[in-house]
Amino acid sequence: MINTGGIKGLDELIDAFMDLPIEAMDYLKIASDEAGAIVLVKAKQKVPVKTGNLKSKLKLTKAKRSDKRPYFIASRISTSKGASYLVPLELGHKLVRNGKTIGTVKERPFLRPAADESKEEVAAIMTAALNKAIDKMGGLK
Repeated sequence: MINTGGIKGLDELIDAFMDLPIEAMDYLKIASDEAGAIVLVKAKQKVPVKTGNLKSKLKLTKAKRSDKRPYFIASRISTSKGASYLVPLELGHKLVRNGKTIGTVKERPFLRPAADESKEEVAAIMTAALNKAIDKMGGLK
């Protein structure tokens, strides 16, 4: 079994993935979607609600495998059409009139806090998937 304490950073994690056969990515794809769904639920709970439009437009784009980047697996939280203000809301923005900045709008993050609060749960899901992949492929050598 993989010990999550043994992988300190992204480079080490990528190196660990590179030692696995490409078939292991299928396990991680499923786990990525599961983890993304957890973050999505938390994001929907945290999104500032004025009209409810943004909350209803948040969606999970499921992970896909690519021949170009076979070891890159990621689910993404995005919006459907009509909610492009997600980024300015999350990060804050300047108010501009006639080419002049007349003020700023403070950030109101909800995605980052949702992701931060989900770190341990996401790590556990991904670790379990990685362990399952390793076990199905004959274990560690």
